[in-house]
Amino acid sequence: MSTWAQAGRMALLLCGLVAVQAANSQEPVYPELSLSTGLNFSRGDFGTDADIEDFYVPIGFTATFENFAFRIKVPYLSVDTTSEGVTTTESGLGDISASLTAFNVLYSNDLDLALDITGSLKFGTADRDTGLGTGESDATLYLDGYKFFDNATVFGSIGHRWRGEPPNVAFDDVFLAMLGVTFATEWGGLVGTTFDYRESAISEFDDIQELQGFVVLPLGDAWDLEVYAFTGFTDSSPEWGAGITIAADLRRLALRRDR
Repeated sequence: MSTWAQAGRMALLLCGLVAVQAANSQEPVYPELSLSTGLNFSRGDFGTDADIEDFYVPIGFTATFENFAFRIKVPYLSVDTTSEGVTTTESGLGDISASLTAFNVLYSNDLDLALDITGSLKFGTADRDTGLGTGESDATLYLDGYKFFDNATVFGSIGHRWRGEPPNVAFDDVFLAMLGVTFATEWGGLVGTTFDYRESAISEFDDIQELQGFVVLPLGDAWDLEVYAFTGFTDSSPEWGAGITIAADLRRLALRRDR
C-alpha cells in the first residue's frame, strides 16, 4: 500500500474522531492530541519478478488545533521477498514523515464546500542497503477538497511529490490523486471507499492504482478502530492487502483517569 493511501486513511480516521465528538454533542477543546498505531499487510510483485510481502507498523502522533493540524509518523517495516524459491527478510525502521495541514483555506457555508492544504516531508531514514527505502527525502504538497451532505462526505485530493534521488537512480517527480466518499452510520462510525492514483517515479513501471474500503468503529469516547482492505489494478500496485489502525484521544484518556 502506498504512503499516499496510508496518509489518506489516517486523515479519515481523524475525521472519525471528529464525527464521534459531533455525535456526542461535545465541543472540541484545542489542542486535540491523538496517538495511533496499527498493522498493514500487502502482497504483490510490484512490477518485479519476485513475490513481495510487506508488513508495516506505524506509530503516529497528531496535534489538531482549530485551523491546522501537525502529524508525525514513525514506521517499522518487515519485507519478505521470494525469488526462485528463496525467501529473504529485511526489517527495520522505515521512513519517518511529518506533515502540516491548514484547514478551510477556502470554505463556502452556502455550498458546503471546503478546501485544505497539506505539506509533508518524508525523511530518508529507512536503510537503502536493505531495500527498505531510498535513503533520500521527499516533499509533497496536497490540496484536499470536501463536499458535505447530511450523512456523507465526498472528497478529492490532488498532489505533487518532489522525489529525492539516490545515487545511480533517476526518479521523476510524481502526480498523485485520490477520490473517495464516507458515510456516517447510525452507530456513530464511518464507512467509505477511496480510489488512489500515483504516477510512477520510474518511466518503465506502471502507475499505481488502488481501491480501498474501510470502516471506522468508535470504541467508547476515547478510542477509534479502523479496519480496511485494498486491491491494485496495475503491475506496480499490490495484488491485495488489509490492515487495522487504532487511535486514542489522549485528552479524553487523561480526563478519564482524573475522574
